[in-house]
Amino acid sequence: MIVNFLILLAGLAIYAGYGLSGLAYILAVTGLSYLAGRLIPKHPWVLWISVMFNVVALLVLKLQPLTGMEFMAPLGISYFTLQIISYHVDVYRGKYEPERNLLRYGLFVTYLPHIFLGPIERYDKMVPALFEQRHIDWDGVSSGGARLLWGLFKKLVIAARAGVIVSAVSGDPEQFRGAYALAAMLLYAVQLYADFSGGIDLVLGVSRMLGIRLSENFDAPYFSESFREFWRRWHMTLGSWLRDYVYIPLGGNRKGKARKTINVIVTFLVSGLWHGVHYLLWGLFNGIFVALGDKCKTRWKTLNRAATFLLVSLLWSFFIWPDSMTALKMIGSLFTTWNYGAFFAGIGTLGLNLGEWIVLTAGAGLLWAYDGLRNRINRRFYTLCPAGRVAVIGALGLAVLIFGMYGIGFDAGAFIYSRF
Repeated sequence: MIVNFLILLAGLAIYAGYGLSGLAYILAVTGLSYLAGRLIPKHPWVLWISVMFNVVALLVLKLQPLTGMEFMAPLGISYFTLQIISYHVDVYRGKYEPERNLLRYGLFVTYLPHIFLGPIERYDKMVPALFEQRHIDWDGVSSGGARLLWGLFKKLVIAARAGVIVSAVSGDPEQFRGAYALAAMLLYAVQLYADFSGGIDLVLGVSRMLGIRLSENFDAPYFSESFREFWRRWHMTLGSWLRDYVYIPLGGNRKGKARKTINVIVTFLVSGLWHGVHYLLWGLFNGIFVALGDKCKTRWKTLNRAATFLLVSLLWSFFIWPDSMTALKMIGSLFTTWNYGAFFAGIGTLGLNLGEWIVLTAGAGLLWAYDGLRNRINRRFYTLCPAGRVAVIGALGLAVLIFGMYGIGFDAGAFIYSRF
């Protein structure tokens, strides 16, 4: 109990460093949602007030660009808001009794390692992990430490270098079209995955060292053969949340094919809005491709994976450029601007020299290899003696120190998905 209380206080102290207004908001929301959870079993109407309040808070945040309002949203609001909604809905459904201990509930909402990036946890998994299944041992400390350093490797060695090129291209969409735009899309796919999954590795690694097991959020998504499979492997905790609290309540696949298609598209529109109003079109396209299912698959796995990766990368354009129209224009430039010769001739002017390109390519190759062999590699790690594990951890740490790009900051805001 004392350790968890200290984790809660330390987390809130660090959170306060990002703004006292944000701290006041999360404390108020935690207290009010705790009381609402206690009231819901006897007063079900409280659920609808809670859901409406949280949805409106998110909508006001996400619709800022359209309204002209400008204010600093509490960091992590998109993540802890979904956790609160799922908790209240599950209490209403009778899945479990409301939490009576304010400390336990407060740590569920504000647990610092995952509040900025996820994973988006459910109460019935998070609370046992925090309070009932805690066990700090060498396996957890060593595996958690290795995962933490692997996350830093992905963030500082791979994502940071890919980001240099993406920033250079996206900063001048009029000049960098065609081949440059395609390079930015493909490299952003690498950057986003290395950045986001690397951040999740930090969260899961630190938690594992504390004896806390959180949910996995990725399962080698770029090995997917269709959009439907991709969204089962990418940001899995958000996907499962949308399935359980949006798609299934809409009717899921229980009301015919046409209704199923509509439900899928609406769910992805909600996903787009969760990211921000600029991403509604991105959500629509993803919903259409997911609704198509496996209709566009061929009998060749490699071709399916390459096509899915390419289409996913093209849709990441809505994350690269500041508005949907620019993103569409850049996608269109792939078919109208044939400047591949100029791109390869001027590739060294985009911010990375030959050595940096080699490091980026090798790092991305390691990431792909690890994703393909992850289970085998992890099993092998667990069979190593203590000295072997220390050697692996040391090698990862040395690689981060030697090849990492620094000066980009270690705060939560340095991670791409923290802004959502």
